[in-house]
Amino acid sequence: MKLPALLTLAVLAARLHAGEDSSAVTPLVPPLLHPAEVHGVALSADGKWAATGCSDHFLRLWEVATGRLHGEPLPHDGGVYPIAFSPDSKTVVAGSDKGAKLWDVATGKLLATLPHPGFVYSLAFRPDGGAILTSSHDAAQDGTARLWDARTGQPIGEPIGNRQRFYAVAFSPDSKLAAISGNGNLAHLLDATTGKSLGLELKHDGSIRSLAFSPDSTKILTGSLDHTARVWDAGNGRPVTPPLPHTDQVRAAAFSPKGVSVLTGSMDKTARLWDAATGQPLCPPLAHPTGVRCVAFSPDGKFAVTGCYGDTAHVWDATTGKAIGVPLKHGGLVRAIAFGPGSRVLLTGSFDKTARLWKIETK
Repeated sequence: MKLPALLTLAVLAARLHAGEDSSAVTPLVPPLLHPAEVHGVALSADGKWAATGCSDHFLRLWEVATGRLHGEPLPHDGGVYPIAFSPDSKTVVAGSDKGAKLWDVATGKLLATLPHPGFVYSLAFRPDGGAILTSSHDAAQDGTARLWDARTGQPIGEPIGNRQRFYAVAFSPDSKLAAISGNGNLAHLLDATTGKSLGLELKHDGSIRSLAFSPDSTKILTGSLDHTARVWDAGNGRPVTPPLPHTDQVRAAAFSPKGVSVLTGSMDKTARLWDAATGQPLCPPLAHPTGVRCVAFSPDGKFAVTGCYGDTAHVWDATTGKAIGVPLKHGGLVRAIAFGPGSRVLLTGSFDKTARLWKIETK
């Protein structure tokens, strides 16, 4: 065997030993091209549809199997950032300037407009499909959160405002609780049916940029610019673990599907896996070339994915922290990521004006 072939085999063996098999993650379809930066992505629960939000003021729907654009781009009043499909995959909601819009996936028909005074930065469907929670940036230190009926588009209860721009919203999986947080140092727990405050406040020393409930709805995870993430009891608002420390801002955090671990992403160029019960690290930090902007677990809990302020996304073994394949290359900030229901299809959205669908091949 010639020397170059021997070298190639040696490199491949080294990658396999390190958990870095370059064939493990491959493009599913050609890149989904956009005329401007992609800020938001989502995959439907039935696995058929991908949605992308672009700064050109349009929401786009794509067929996952083919990568083809489904219908015409759907117009908004500003750049489209947050996106969520309904649990039954029949509707999709997207946030933009002055509100959010609810669309029928099959026909592209506008079903409702959910108005806000400013830019809707975050939103979520309640897991039972009955309501949508939206939150906005209305002024430098002011925002509004609102609960809406997902069938009629009518508001539920009164608007919520507490002198902060809202950055994150979340529902508990049992559809009983909701949470909102922003550039203040508090996250607030709400009744997910009425939108009324429950009087529980989770306090950090800096802006809270991410929220996630545990699968059993008993805990809530917060990520803050104070360099920590924290796990709280959702019933009484008390800490469950010590703070989960980073050395820079924590911009994203997620619970694993079984609730036994959490994943945090930070500007300190690491993501970290923690035991959700004790707050102890489960493996060495997951090193990145730049700060980490977004994180997600696959629905089956086997993979963790992170997106960078640089131009890469990374797939990791969620148990060992080893890299799966090589970094997924974009040409700009990877702003958003989403998994499909089967845990083997991944969607990434980037400032390089593309979204990309990837297939994770298991051995």
